[in-house]
Amino acid sequence: MAHKVSSAGSKKAFFAVFCSFALLFASGCGTGFGKKEIPLARVDKYTITDWQAGLKAKLYNLTINNEDDAEKLLNMLINNYLILEQAKRDNISVNSKELDEEIKNFVPDSSMPDIKKTLKSAGIKYGDWKHDINDKLLIKKEINFVVKANVKIKEEELKDYFWVHILDYRRADRVHVRQILVDSEEKAKAILENIKSGVDFATLAQKYSTASEAKNGGDLGYFSRSEMPAFITNAVFALKKGEVSGVVKSDYGYHIFKCDDIQKADTPKFEEVRDEVYQTYFELKKDEFFSGWMEELRKNAKIEIIKENLKEFIQEEKT
Repeated sequence: MAHKVSSAGSKKAFFAVFCSFALLFASGCGTGFGKKEIPLARVDKYTITDWQAGLKAKLYNLTINNEDDAEKLLNMLINNYLILEQAKRDNISVNSKELDEEIKNFVPDSSMPDIKKTLKSAGIKYGDWKHDINDKLLIKKEINFVVKANVKIKEEELKDYFWVHILDYRRADRVHVRQILVDSEEKAKAILENIKSGVDFATLAQKYSTASEAKNGGDLGYFSRSEMPAFITNAVFALKKGEVSGVVKSDYGYHIFKCDDIQKADTPKFEEVRDEVYQTYFELKKDEFFSGWMEELRKNAKIEIIKENLKEFIQEEKT
């Protein structure tokens, strides 16, 4: 018997690096074993089969051990399909320029021959992968479209959120530090003597330090105690502004630190962190809206998960 599903399912579309549900929606696909596909779910007039769901599980390395795993997978497929259908109704589309840019951003360090080689070795056609990138971009555009149209935030809401969560924005003690890192204690001691004699710390860092920030005069920037390893914070938070540490040994080598500035803990004004507050609050409202929107899409669709076929699908996945 078919089982009616009314839950919202997964709150967010699941995106992967090389493949996704676009492959699963391809028409005329067979199992490759001459076996008739088994329907697992229906969304209006669209049917999701065991082959489609199995391919999805394989592409995303999902393990299907029980009925709960299978239903989560099917709800993921259902939600993706519903968002794409809504994008059609909202006249949301992707042009070739957007698609090309998205592909470049998706695998920025890979050449096209490398991409095609990787896909071929995984048994995936480049055209299917490109179609998938197109659909991911389409889903992203559709979500941005509905969020922009429906999530409106007033300044008063931001201020209220800030005051309720003000402790989250309190800034801890921070220090602005430079360091010199070398591979021997002898080198470190010699450099320390040069510093004591008046040679500029940043100049010595540029000349001798092996750390990545050496070219910037050893500048590590501002940080709090929780942002650095203990061997650094124990040394630098004991310094006064302008002071230089002794030689500090670590697994990386031998360090010398200089405290350029100290910022005491304080609570910022709303105006100082307004953008940060907005981003946090917006994400909360966005998730809240998306959950309700997804539930509404599901409510307006005829969705069935065919329970009696899940056992066979689960067994297929296990074997």
